[in-house]
Amino acid sequence: MRTLGFRSNVLFVIAASVGLIASLDRPWYAAALAATPVEGDPLVGEVQGPVEGFFSRLAREFTATDGTTGWHAFTTTDIAICGLVALVSLAALAVMVPALQVVAREVLRGAALALLGIIVVKIAHVPDDAGLAERRQGAWIALGVTGIAASSAFSVCAAPIRRRRPGRSLYDTPAPAPPMSTIDSTGSTAPPVV
Repeated sequence: MRTLGFRSNVLFVIAASVGLIASLDRPWYAAALAATPVEGDPLVGEVQGPVEGFFSRLAREFTATDGTTGWHAFTTTDIAICGLVALVSLAALAVMVPALQVVAREVLRGAALALLGIIVVKIAHVPDDAGLAERRQGAWIALGVTGIAASSAFSVCAAPIRRRRPGRSLYDTPAPAPPMSTIDSTGSTAPPVV
């Protein structure tokens, strides 16, 4: 099975970072749907319990387009997300430069984890103090693309470090070493002893 290459993972990191910024334009949170009283007698076999409420709320989280966008729901988190997205993208590009590769890997690893942590916290903590109690599709899109960015970033960081020698390409095969010769007591080289 063929795996993705180093450059493909760098492109995935950058594309997922752009996707995260785009997800901030989607609705992230919405007010909870008010429960409507059942008129008359419920139908036979119809139960309005917590399981039905969970599944109807889950359907609204992925399909409803109403709600507050990520830009409006956050006060300073959106700025932190944008800063980390820029840092992740620049570090992913810097990993491709052999002289910056070691430092850029650590920055990429840390920034990708910080970005994933922020998104997980924002999904787990719904700002119900502002009257918003349900998540919407923008939060789930953000979690998906941040997961892709983090996994691709760690794939980039797991690739072997390639050092470039002057005058050689990264993908040149090394020339075979010449056979070793021995030096006798007079200082002249003798052919190798077999």
